Amino acid sequence: MILQNLVFPKENICNEPELYFHGTTDGKIPAGNEADLFTYFNSFSAYKWKMYTKIKEVRFRLRCKGSCMVRLWDAGVTDGTMALTENFTSERHRQADPDEVSLSFSLADVKGIVYATVRADSDTEILGGCFETVFEPIQLTKIAIGICTFRREEFVKKTLETLKRETMENPDSPLYQNIYVYVSDNGQTLPYEELSNDRIFVMPNRNTGGSGGFGRCMKEAYEDREKYGLTHILLMDDDIVLEPESLFRTYTLLNFLKEERKGAMLGGGLLRLDIPYIQHANGELWQGGRIGFTKRGYDLRRMTDVVRNEYNLPMDYNGWWYCCVPLAEQFRGFPLPVFIHGDDIEYGLRFDGNIMTMNGIGVWHDAFDNRKASSMEYYDMRNTLIACAIHHPEYSRLHMIKRVARHLIGQMLHLRVKDQELTMKGVEDFCKGTEFLKELDPTKLHPEIMKMGYAMQDVSDDLHKFGVDVEKTKPQPSHLYEDGGFAKKHLLSVNGWLLPAKKETAVLPMGAHPDALYRRKTALLFDPDTSKGFYVERKAKDFFVTIGRCFKMGWLLAGKYKKTVKDFQKNGAELISYDFWKRY
Repeated sequence: MILQNLVFPKENICNEPELYFHGTTDGKIPAGNEADLFTYFNSFSAYKWKMYTKIKEVRFRLRCKGSCMVRLWDAGVTDGTMALTENFTSERHRQADPDEVSLSFSLADVKGIVYATVRADSDTEILGGCFETVFEPIQLTKIAIGICTFRREEFVKKTLETLKRETMENPDSPLYQNIYVYVSDNGQTLPYEELSNDRIFVMPNRNTGGSGGFGRCMKEAYEDREKYGLTHILLMDDDIVLEPESLFRTYTLLNFLKEERKGAMLGGGLLRLDIPYIQHANGELWQGGRIGFTKRGYDLRRMTDVVRNEYNLPMDYNGWWYCCVPLAEQFRGFPLPVFIHGDDIEYGLRFDGNIMTMNGIGVWHDAFDNRKASSMEYYDMRNTLIACAIHHPEYSRLHMIKRVARHLIGQMLHLRVKDQELTMKGVEDFCKGTEFLKELDPTKLHPEIMKMGYAMQDVSDDLHKFGVDVEKTKPQPSHLYEDGGFAKKHLLSVNGWLLPAKKETAVLPMGAHPDALYRRKTALLFDPDTSKGFYVERKAKDFFVTIGRCFKMGWLLAGKYKKTVKDFQKNGAELISYDFWKRY
């Protein structure tokens, strides 16, 4: 059975050649040159296949034309760095006509990543290839793909066409008849009858947010699991760009899992749409409400980063841009009905770190740098407190009071004082406990939340007036994910709040570090991709307003936090049950 195929750059997916090959862009190698496949998509993650599955023997097959020497190498993985690279098997190919080279190896003999090099004696062309095994699958996997969408019709149609063309209508694909697709249309704008068939189910849904949309997909697939033999559900955002080979590798990996890995989550990396070779995330840390990215900013064109990406660092969850979980055996229940933000985090925490990732399984997606709407402040705070109550009841009231206070102060330093009202409402609604979530109608709450914060609007004329070249404000690869920090004068003056304000308006991307707002009275915060944004302003009274709000939230949590935690510990399971979601 084929474990993974050799893949080539594609114009409509990704045309960054060094994610696929080094030394060639299209598989053609002039005489005397060498190409290697030590890349994100075309190396073989032997370290992970050995860790996750029962496979013992693997064979590499390469179809090529021309005279060449094909070698397999092992790049060892040691503490997240590349150890000695060793050549362990090779074969010389001398036929001018297309033919196949076959090299076998045992997983027991390799330490990390296996990759091929092709040295051309004459002009050579790589035509295709794969890594395969004679080992029989342990389980027959059938995957339900769950897509939640809200008024992104063209993205969804493109994804469905890709899935149909590559898998569902392709009898030569191992995924043929092993994939079903459930689309929750929260905006109710898709042509359901036109898009649906016997394997694609497009469902109009109330706008219950991401958690409600994915929950609807889970509910429908859960009800169909015996009818279609579904074993897993793969949750995917509606606006990703998918390399179909990632889906194929997901399927093959699930077929061979060891017993202790059958209940694991399989997460896909998030590669940036704007800079397609940079990884934004690959398994995340929650850290009690402070999100951490252990593999952020990797340049996946570089061999060293491809190796680092394989190392098993601690992780707590994987975002739902591409996340596969058991649906039948060892099913972990449904999401919390929290509308948006944090639903994937809380769900991931249920796996206690049993999360799998692998090079070559990932999608391209917007990186979220400059698009945090005010409304997210409400959901982030409320849902973080809920996750803490469920998964870390040992956290003290003082711990949570400090966390809320830090967040309120951070909003002040960003001059986004209006967002503090949303944070406070998040704390207040958390303290209402599980009954609040059970009775909540999110279609009524969300418009209310949207009205409370800053409203995004077109500021392109203002950007022109300030002489801003929007293209130059977009993130540059060399400056991505640099650690920001406050200078000593910023710390001593509370980022300038204890000093007179400068009159000049700061014009900044929304994701800028708050030190860029040092002593600023006003600022225009904007998203470089859409030229939408809003103005924020510093008022002297806001310093004291912030202190007052910190004390108010501290008083509320001091009185109600422990009681609310006990409520979620006792009654939280009902919120993730089938009966609740059937009603919801």
